Amino acid sequence: MEHEPKKNRIRINLLLALGALLFAAATIVLWFLLRPKPGAGGSFVIRYGNGETLTVPADETRTVVIRDGKLVDEATGEGDENVIRIENGEAWMEEANCPHRECMKQGRMNEETANRVMSVMWIVCAPHRVSIEYVGNGK
Repeated sequence: MEHEPKKNRIRINLLLALGALLFAAATIVLWFLLRPKPGAGGSFVIRYGNGETLTVPADETRTVVIRDGKLVDEATGEGDENVIRIENGEAWMEEANCPHRECMKQGRMNEETANRVMSVMWIVCAPHRVSIEYVGNGK
């Protein structure tokens, strides 16, 4: 008879542990399904030349080429040239012919990385005076 309460206690503990695991799994699945997607509603502001700006929605796919401080249609590698790629809610400096190419080493920027860095993140090519900023809906 002493065996019966011990078995019941083990069953109850196993059921509680299983319930906690199921609750945690459901919470994680719901979080992934309901969280905002990167680039949902935000945009990238590209600054170039003498204070000119170009705003591109984060959900747009686009390649932006800036040569000698002006927007151009295609990359040639001539002059001071930067090629910016925007795709799947991310922006990055795809090509640049500046001396050290630090702008290309700054990585990809998206809503998540911008939120980690106090709601703003910049990719900057100082020699060519080109920058990219992510701006969310709240700005």
